[in-house]
Amino acid sequence: MQDLSNAATLSSTFDSAALSSAHNTAGVHSFRMAESQEERAASEGPHLCTSPSRNSLMEVDIVEPLVCVASEVSENLSNEQENLAANVAEHGHKLNKLSDVMDVESEEMEPGDELPDHGNLQEDEIPRVGMRFPQLQMAHDFYVSYAKKAGFATKIRTTTFDKITKAPINQAIHCNRDGIRESRVKAPTRKNTISAAGCKARIYVKFDKDVQDWVLLKADLTHSHPCSPKKAVHYHEYRQLTMHAKCVIEDNDEAGIRPNKTFLALSNEAGGPSNLGFSEKDLRNYITARLRSSNVNADVREMMSYFMRMKDINPNFFYAVKLDDECKFKSAVWVDARCRASYEYYGDVMSVDSTYSKNRHGLPFVSFVGVNHHGRSTLLGCALLGNEEIGSYEWVFLQWVKCMGTAPKCIITDQCRSLYRAIKNTLPDTRHRWCIWHIMNKLPSKLGGYRRYGALYGDLNDIVWNSRTEESFEDDWADFIDEYNLHNNTWLSDLYDDRRMWVPIYFKGEFWTGMRSTQRSESMHAFYGGYLHSKTSLVQFVHEYDNVLGVKEQRELEDDAADSRGVIPCATTSPIEKQFQQEYTTSIFRDVQIEFVRKDNCRVSAVDEQGPVVCVKVEEEKLLNDTILCG
Repeated sequence: MQDLSNAATLSSTFDSAALSSAHNTAGVHSFRMAESQEERAASEGPHLCTSPSRNSLMEVDIVEPLVCVASEVSENLSNEQENLAANVAEHGHKLNKLSDVMDVESEEMEPGDELPDHGNLQEDEIPRVGMRFPQLQMAHDFYVSYAKKAGFATKIRTTTFDKITKAPINQAIHCNRDGIRESRVKAPTRKNTISAAGCKARIYVKFDKDVQDWVLLKADLTHSHPCSPKKAVHYHEYRQLTMHAKCVIEDNDEAGIRPNKTFLALSNEAGGPSNLGFSEKDLRNYITARLRSSNVNADVREMMSYFMRMKDINPNFFYAVKLDDECKFKSAVWVDARCRASYEYYGDVMSVDSTYSKNRHGLPFVSFVGVNHHGRSTLLGCALLGNEEIGSYEWVFLQWVKCMGTAPKCIITDQCRSLYRAIKNTLPDTRHRWCIWHIMNKLPSKLGGYRRYGALYGDLNDIVWNSRTEESFEDDWADFIDEYNLHNNTWLSDLYDDRRMWVPIYFKGEFWTGMRSTQRSESMHAFYGGYLHSKTSLVQFVHEYDNVLGVKEQRELEDDAADSRGVIPCATTSPIEKQFQQEYTTSIFRDVQIEFVRKDNCRVSAVDEQGPVVCVKVEEEKLLNDTILCG
């Protein structure tokens, strides 16, 4: 014992409470010097670590003690004391060298300072002078882990580097509420809080060149503010997404699942939001960071990989990607096997719309939409454009014909001049029509300033929709212009010049599957909205479009199943209606039947007979106030 007392004079820097546990607990990583109670009271002051010894739950990052001690308790105390004295003497020169750098005793507690609750910590989870770590990062992680469980956050205050090797040689890690700072903003108008509380809690670690590891030289565990482990888990320093959470977030984001739903699913899996370790804001930030980390070229590469995989799965999958001289994305067209099969049946009339741009890079999305045998919209293919110039559309239509083998007989689009020119150049035999809805929807903005707008609007609608012949339309239009003195209105003049592109009477007798506008394409936008959003990457866009096709195909199968369950009974005795009942689907026959019912109100009379050709006059009879009107 005398040898131990002499050895204790080499350094007064070790935690006196730690050595007592070293004699009684296996694997403890600190020790104390044998001093009398009087010496300890005079030199150290109150102890910082007073938690009872318990078996550690930590199985990794084990630190070495500054001085090796026996791992087993010997019944012979004298042998243990001799071994301990020998170890102290052997490493005494190192202790003297390290103690010259900084006083490693804990500072005395000032009034108001308090020690965090260590009840939920194992003894080797509490920082103690003399702990050793193979790497600086391990020392930092150890203190951060302790801080999170104790209820505060940390920050690296200072790091000193070797002048020659530039490697770190010591580091001070403080409580993040250290220092005393004041805001220049007056208190009544200040929004940001002041976190500084003059807290002195910290540790100091130094690199030991002889042993080639890091030793903890100072540990002050008292704080000038309350510590709360329950609140600390919500500090942004400790909020972190796990690898599992990242995988789930990425998969759900690609599937179009909203972030709030993903967060709810993860919180339910963890047993509550407080057990996640991150907030919904962190989840959203992660998604945003992923989107920002990629560019168009990266998206194009992923999209190309997806196309090639789909081509391997089904050889009927068609795709074409256009790149410029610098290998930057220009345009892309892709059509899967289902769309190519649908085009054979429903490709006579096609609506083309390019107003949808719900993707990360704002690229125009062109959808080709037809009408199936149930009278519902069906997707025939799609394309992404680098721009909406004539050349881009021409390339798309050329690829479309290459894929399908034939051009559509009729196309309906909006008033896009680039589309108009591209269709004329690449599809000269295709009947092109403008969407009448887009045109009539512009009336308030184009003519709303006229004094007689109410009457003007009604007369123009009547002329457009109810003209019986092309000649009557042209005559009524001229009268309309004279009536309202609209000779100088260039918008109306241009519309009249292009009347064969949009006025219904000029399409009389042509087959358009009931389409007079691109609203079928635009109605698909709401359907896309359930799958695509403004931050969708290109490969996600293509993948989700495939999901849209799958859903549309499923709905068509459901319509087929519903159609096979029965038929609508005929409303007349006409054999033609009976034939339609057998050949048409239920939804289409319903529309035809309405016409047959209306036929009963019609009076048919022969007008002219020339051999087998008979011209008839059909007049619809209506009863109005007991008076029969024919029209």
